[in-house]
Amino acid sequence: MTMTERILILAVALLYAKWILCALLYPPLALWGLYQNNRRSKLLKALAVPAWCVERLLRFGGGRFLLFNISALPSVRLRRLLYKGLGAHIGSEAVFHFRTEIRAPWALRVGRGSIIGDNAILDARCGLTIGKNVNLSSNVSIYTLQHDHRDPYFRCPFNGPRKMSVEIGDRVWLGSNVIVLPGVSIGEGAVCCAGCVVTKDVEPYAVVAGIPAHKVGDRPRDLRYEFKADRSCRLY
Repeated sequence: MTMTERILILAVALLYAKWILCALLYPPLALWGLYQNNRRSKLLKALAVPAWCVERLLRFGGGRFLLFNISALPSVRLRRLLYKGLGAHIGSEAVFHFRTEIRAPWALRVGRGSIIGDNAILDARCGLTIGKNVNLSSNVSIYTLQHDHRDPYFRCPFNGPRKMSVEIGDRVWLGSNVIVLPGVSIGEGAVCCAGCVVTKDVEPYAVVAGIPAHKVGDRPRDLRYEFKADRSCRLY
């Protein structure tokens, strides 16, 4: 066997090894997501033990690896189906474009017809709810957990007194590169202009911009559009 043939075989093996690993990781992590949505079930708790063991072994990188590779699959419907299998609550015709990074998918709720743009970060560790017909442009980042700079150990306050979940109302539009910080609620129909950093609640139908985001205008309240996002182009 020539050196070229050996290199070719090794390359093919490495290519398939990634997807074999994903296929092995998916069932236990799907059971973990099912348990997270049904914490009272002792049976599901027992079935979730393998996932916990795998994640401890991989230093909690198994789920991140799996979700990263799902985000690159060339099918809108397949990506949505796999996210739902991991515990995400996703309405019909919702679309997740390429390279969506989801953290804790079992705590994510996305309404019907919502569009998640390329390279979005959806941090649902403390709960993330996105309404119907919401439009997230490319590179939007939504966080529900962050380090506490006042903590002597720089810990993340999972169970602290402060509200950390994020709620986004129906028909909200988040422009490109918008950052939403923990604890924020964005009212129905609001617009967050490109590049702004949302640090506090946004009232319904308000238009906000800047760093930190502040109100610069209002949006009409007679919004009627319904996204048929499920008809997104194929192989995307």
